[in-house]
Amino acid sequence: MTTPDSATRITFLGTSTAIPDRGDDTASFVVNDRILIDTGWSSVENLIRNDIDPLSIDCLIFTHMHHDHYLSLPAFLFYQVMKRRDLRDLSIIGPADDVEHVVSCACDFLQLERFFGSETTAPRVHPVRPGDTFTHDRFVLDTVPTLHPVQGICGKLTDTATGSVFAFTGDTAYHAPLADHVSGASLLIHDCTLGPVAADPDTNKGLHAGALDAARIARDAGVGTLVLLHGPRSSARASVDAARTLFDGEVVWPERDQTIVL
Repeated sequence: MTTPDSATRITFLGTSTAIPDRGDDTASFVVNDRILIDTGWSSVENLIRNDIDPLSIDCLIFTHMHHDHYLSLPAFLFYQVMKRRDLRDLSIIGPADDVEHVVSCACDFLQLERFFGSETTAPRVHPVRPGDTFTHDRFVLDTVPTLHPVQGICGKLTDTATGSVFAFTGDTAYHAPLADHVSGASLLIHDCTLGPVAADPDTNKGLHAGALDAARIARDAGVGTLVLLHGPRSSARASVDAARTLFDGEVVWPERDQTIVL
């Protein structure tokens, strides 16, 4: 599959929370068939099902390093090596506290040198601290911190080919500064782990958001479209309806494999 330069395409490979639902993977999406954001549990299968060659992914962005967001990283790397790809052609971007450690553990798990020889390469890892800007040939990524138990980045991505701008929070509790950061984006992808509610700060030990939290950020940022994900599919319709009580723009809980064009 190829993507015309005139449009930015976001394909949702999964929308579930930490454990996949039947017929759905955990939250993961791919931009223009080239930029994979989080891997979910089954990245290679998900890409192939969407007619996206896993070898076409030249950049992998992690929002944070909790297990459900990187579980299929070893499988993704193994596919690349089995296809004889030079892993130096793959850039991996993620939170500075954890990304190098997780990628190193994935490579150690695969025992790359033992089974593929000492000439085996490693991907290029780019640790990003929240607040950093990362520039790639295909995009510019501006980041701010999320509110979560591990270091996370809320990204605002500008597609350099089209000029389109969208934002994604990864996992986060309601965090008012996110609205300022994502202002100017046409679309916001926001955590909705808790379903059609606002989180109770006294009991929200996992530091996740509900639909009303996401809607407040979208409303205050002035985005056009709010995409909810990272929650049980059983709450999708109620979550969309709840968000619409606070946010006047379009609200979507995408289907698996759905593509949104900006």
